[in-house]
Amino acid sequence: MIDFNIDRRRNFLISGCASYGATIISIVSGLISVPIGLSYFGPVRYGIWLVIASVMAYLWISDFGIGLAALTLIAKTPNPTHQRNVLARSVGLLLKLSILFFIIIIIINYLFPGWTSILGKIPSNFQGEAKTALLAIIFFVILQIPTTIFSAVFSGLQKVYWNRVYGALRSVMALAALIVTVLISGNLVALALFTGLGGLLVGVISGVHLFLTNPNIRPRLGEKIVSAPSTAFLFKSGIRFLILQIVVLIIWNTDNLVISNFLGPEKVIPYAITFKFFQIGLLMVAGLNAALWPMYGQATAKGDWVWIQKTYNNSTILQIIGGGLILIGGVIYSQLIIGLWAGAAAYGGLAVALAIGGYVYISSFGTSNASLINGLNPTNSVVVIGIAEGLLNLAISIILVKPLGIFGVALGTLVAGLVTNTWFGPLYIRNKTQRKINLVWRPIFYHAIVVVLCVVFSIAIVLYFPSGLIRYTTGAFIICLYLLLSWRVIPKDIKDLFKRV
Repeated sequence: MIDFNIDRRRNFLISGCASYGATIISIVSGLISVPIGLSYFGPVRYGIWLVIASVMAYLWISDFGIGLAALTLIAKTPNPTHQRNVLARSVGLLLKLSILFFIIIIIINYLFPGWTSILGKIPSNFQGEAKTALLAIIFFVILQIPTTIFSAVFSGLQKVYWNRVYGALRSVMALAALIVTVLISGNLVALALFTGLGGLLVGVISGVHLFLTNPNIRPRLGEKIVSAPSTAFLFKSGIRFLILQIVVLIIWNTDNLVISNFLGPEKVIPYAITFKFFQIGLLMVAGLNAALWPMYGQATAKGDWVWIQKTYNNSTILQIIGGGLILIGGVIYSQLIIGLWAGAAAYGGLAVALAIGGYVYISSFGTSNASLINGLNPTNSVVVIGIAEGLLNLAISIILVKPLGIFGVALGTLVAGLVTNTWFGPLYIRNKTQRKINLVWRPIFYHAIVVVLCVVFSIAIVLYFPSGLIRYTTGAFIICLYLLLSWRVIPKDIKDLFKRV
């Protein structure tokens, strides 16, 4: 008989490695595409493409969270018939949504031909090209909506590594589409077509792979769907995930719009690049969650609360250690790294780095809670808190952007995260599980004290040594001190885990 704990540990290690690998591939693909696209298209046309890409990011949530809801529902049951029925019902619902969106876009395009002005002030000689490229992207995203369920199902089946592989493959295909466009001397329309075709191909391949390797969940012709949740329940669960996705988009994308409208587009660059620097760190720190989310769902269905309690506390400690490292290292080294990567003008300043780094530290704690909450299937209260964070972030940013500049926007992001992410997650998890799962606060408090002390030292170094060898060598000493003190405050079982790994 297979040892479930050993099997689970193996699955976690494979999924965790795949998550980090996929994140690295996506980051590298994005970094490579910027100089290629900027060099070929020029600042105006490539700027238009970046705006189209931002619209595409919002379009990806047009599945109404159905894929994420199906992931959680499939992870909670080992019954192949139930899993097959959830998949069939989800695909049917996504197909209906795709048809509905096609009709809506056709109607909007007919009644309001100038609706593509949402892209901004596009020069007249590029308006036709931009509109066609945008319509092409929308067309292909709508086509891909039903295929998004397949990679989500891999996660529900505890095969997160395949989900991450196909996520990385989408990034590679996007880069390949750009390279092909350059080679054939194409325009934005060609880039949109190649990007859309590449994404659709990845979706189809993931579906074929899923059905070939998991015949038990392959749809049966004529089979009645009797054991799956109702369409209304699936849609309702999906809406919760949809709103939480929108909140993330607001927090990560709306700041640039606030800065552009109140301070001018030239002020977006230092904020966006500095945020991107810290965001990359957060994505790396939160890579564990992609593997844990479906495992939490499966363990919940089995009633394995002991494993959840231990894993939840251990992963929280590990992630806040990573978040603290990003905060301290970012305060000391972000100016140097951003200057080498994008130029000195792209650095937002010490105050902005401190605020965004603080947000990353808080988010490293919040994402740990979010992965378990998603595994439990979030309720309306989670959605309400998520909306509150997004609105609070937006309101504070608008209020402070004039008197404090881009630091005011960064401060809005930090304060909104501090007000919502530091208490709600653990309290919700405790009540949702009827006190079966409780966060052990003592090491977290001790670690927070360590972080504050090291941040104070880091600020002092940056102020007294604006640049030079002394600053960076002393900074390395502080990071080593931080890691040593973090080792002292973490629980013994996590130390043993590190030694075993």
